[in-house]
Amino acid sequence: MATEKKEIIIREIQQWKQSRLLPGEYCDFLLALYSQGEGIDEPVKPSMNLKLVFLLFSDIVMLPLTYLVINFTEFPDRLQMFLAFIFLLISYACYRVFSNIKAVKIPVAKLVILGILLIITIDIVQMVTKTPWITPIAISIQLAGWLIAGYKQKDKYLFGAGMIGTIMVIYYVII
Repeated sequence: MATEKKEIIIREIQQWKQSRLLPGEYCDFLLALYSQGEGIDEPVKPSMNLKLVFLLFSDIVMLPLTYLVINFTEFPDRLQMFLAFIFLLISYACYRVFSNIKAVKIPVAKLVILGILLIITIDIVQMVTKTPWITPIAISIQLAGWLIAGYKQKDKYLFGAGMIGTIMVIYYVII
């Protein structure tokens, strides 16, 4: 039998075992039969340890912390932007760590980075221009980027965040 066919059969048997279509003993027997007794390395399920939980919590805290620093402190504008960019870099570092780990199913770090970017964009637009109608336009452009990126990457969380944000901007503009 060709090796391609054996690999396909072995993958199917592994899927049967995961979805419990057949009892585990039968699947193990079939796997041993088709792998000719060599054994199959089953993928190790990723696990969350305490360091990852702390890192995830720290990353999630960056979003409200950025909002608080920009909106509720008496720091000069440059210092606020500097701190916001520091938080953005920290969130990007967390994103790089979580992109290599499959334990976090939801792309939390990506959404935190985009949320911080949105907050920074709003603040920069409000510092540069004093006209109130430019801010919703800038937000809409960024949210349109989220929608396009979410659609192209088939990322339902990013697409959903873009859609919810777009609905909120439309509501804000109309009401």
